[in-house]
Amino acid sequence: MRPPSALTGLIALAVVGPAVLWTPTNRAVVHERKVVAGLAVVFGAEPEPALTDEMQFLRWRISSVADSAAYTDLQDATATVTRDGQPYGPFTVRPVRRDPGLYQTQHIFTAVGEYQSVLKFRKGQDPAVHSVDFTFRIGDRASLELPPRRPGK
Repeated sequence: MRPPSALTGLIALAVVGPAVLWTPTNRAVVHERKVVAGLAVVFGAEPEPALTDEMQFLRWRISSVADSAAYTDLQDATATVTRDGQPYGPFTVRPVRRDPGLYQTQHIFTAVGEYQSVLKFRKGQDPAVHSVDFTFRIGDRASLELPPRRPGK
């Protein structure tokens, strides 16, 4: 019996591992995937790492679980962002042009910490409202600045 090849390991990881979100710059980023109402929802922030005082997009890639096709009939989609029990929103979730199945909101986060996003939507003409939540972290932009800014400047 032959030991598994690297390709076999990558295929196994792709089948059982976390989902991949393809960004508009064609970079693959690994994110958490959840299933709701027959749809696979992959969540992530762009650009990464998600930092304070930078324009951030919260993005949800939505596809059919049955055939992996991009889902383009999200209705009444809104997102609420919560930090330390304080909710913000709801924000209107919009589809990304020229990228079927990708939806987003746009924000500038001013505080470091752990946040939760809750996406609520209807699936086509179905009157039922579905929701899915994800936890994400916003880091300190100053930790990446070189040279560091002096206080008061």
